[in-house]
Amino acid sequence: MLFAPPVCGGSPGRLSAPWPVSVKSEKVLLLALLLAATDVGPDLGGVAPGTPIVAIQIVRHDVFDVEDPATSSWPYRAANALHIVSQERYIRSLLLFREGDPLDPDLLAESARLLRASGFLSPVFITARPAAGGAEVTIETRDQWTTEAGLSVGFAGSQSDLYVRFEEQNFLGWGKEVGVGWRSDPERETVILRYGDPLFLGTRWQLAAEYQDASDGSVEAFRLAYPFYALATPRTAGFDWRHQRRTEYLWSDGEKAVEGRADRERFSLWGGIRLPSGPSVTNRLTVGLFSQRSEFADWQRRDGGAYPDPEDLDLSGVQVGFRQLADRWEVVTGFQAWWRQEDVPLGPNWGVELGFALPGLGADRRALLLEGDLYLARLANRRYRWLAVALTGRLEEEGGLVDAVSHLEVGASQIGDSALRGRLVLDLGHQLDLDRQLTLGADIGLRGWEPNTFDGTSRALLNLEWRRRLTGELLHVAVLGCEIFVDAGATWDARVGRTTDGVRADAGVGLLAELTRASIVRVARLEVGFPDDGSGPLVIFTAQALF
Repeated sequence: MLFAPPVCGGSPGRLSAPWPVSVKSEKVLLLALLLAATDVGPDLGGVAPGTPIVAIQIVRHDVFDVEDPATSSWPYRAANALHIVSQERYIRSLLLFREGDPLDPDLLAESARLLRASGFLSPVFITARPAAGGAEVTIETRDQWTTEAGLSVGFAGSQSDLYVRFEEQNFLGWGKEVGVGWRSDPERETVILRYGDPLFLGTRWQLAAEYQDASDGSVEAFRLAYPFYALATPRTAGFDWRHQRRTEYLWSDGEKAVEGRADRERFSLWGGIRLPSGPSVTNRLTVGLFSQRSEFADWQRRDGGAYPDPEDLDLSGVQVGFRQLADRWEVVTGFQAWWRQEDVPLGPNWGVELGFALPGLGADRRALLLEGDLYLARLANRRYRWLAVALTGRLEEEGGLVDAVSHLEVGASQIGDSALRGRLVLDLGHQLDLDRQLTLGADIGLRGWEPNTFDGTSRALLNLEWRRRLTGELLHVAVLGCEIFVDAGATWDARVGRTTDGVRADAGVGLLAELTRASIVRVARLEVGFPDDGSGPLVIFTAQALF
């Protein structure tokens, strides 16, 4: 990104978990399950839009309902005792309406999306009912478990990721993120410190800071921004800085093939406004300054062979961006997970960002930095179909279009307990810088092959799977399911290793676990893939969704 003003209010909310069974809430739970794959927007209760809002009631629920005999034993009570319920003032601060405002169904629906986007409030139900002098609006939320202290392990074949951490996503109930951890992955060991505040000093400003001390370098990042937090937000402003010094790698056959030092620094300063827009479309214009610096040294092949240092870059200049967002959403269950509310955008949403690198502003060359994206989808007859297109690159006076990647993804998924799902991904690279490659393996979605097995500067990938929910909520903490999958992919124009030399494929089975009360880990996958060369199975365990 040349600059990255947040697009809250126009981007999908993070997924979160379902309402627990209780005597008081069983009617709401039944409604949520019956409305799977349909819009579960605000219930106006017969109140006419435009009616004055005379009262707003906040009903907060802890992680478990200890009044329900099924979740009244000591483990559930202990979990609640260790958890701080989201503060009422925090929930109110995210709402887009206040007492005295006219009742607007669109603002109620968008407020519910913002609450779910926190990642730890779900499900969220907003209802209205007649009251003396107008309407009373009730916001009912269920907290998710937000503290993670302990050990997490992910692996794909011979490569593993070990993470020991303490993270709190909802510190003291105010939505602040505090984290400290130690991570070991195939590239490095890292100590990580992180802090995030979505309502800095009680305002709509957002603050984020991160420090990483790695075995091969360090990362520092800081961001302060007033985002487009809602579709109707009139303006944005902020700045973003990140400095990264460490060893970077190119891969082949699941092994590090090339290594070298990279020192990267990025800074952007921006402001923006909401342009005149239609009733269901939001147009935004953003302008600012940017600086991107990359310096490289001591690049070589791991076997001792020569590899040229990538070209140093120093790009500074003026940035301009335009984005259009459609206020078209559906709230569903049964898409990526089975029980949780998910906000899926329908679009079309698209944007273009241009960065003009100018020597007069410190750049080492004249260049035009290009970024563009388009997303549109359709939900009909319990089927969600989507199309995503993106382009990044750099247009230089001497070299033409360089370091460019065109991305295309088309996908379709049934929604429900049993579903067929599939996607096709195409990444076309053009004159990539020497520090970049597009690999293929289990980490990308070719699940029968080691991560980073096949090298390339372009790639294609097809994923097909059938999955089914097997259980209800076990012990009120998880839902289990299974899957059968087939993958196929190809890479070409290798940089340092071998391509697929045609199309490579795999097939396999998996066990899925949706963690229904945790905001940090949502759906875990344990998969066994069998590659088409008969070399034996590859086992994957991860909490990252494939699509």
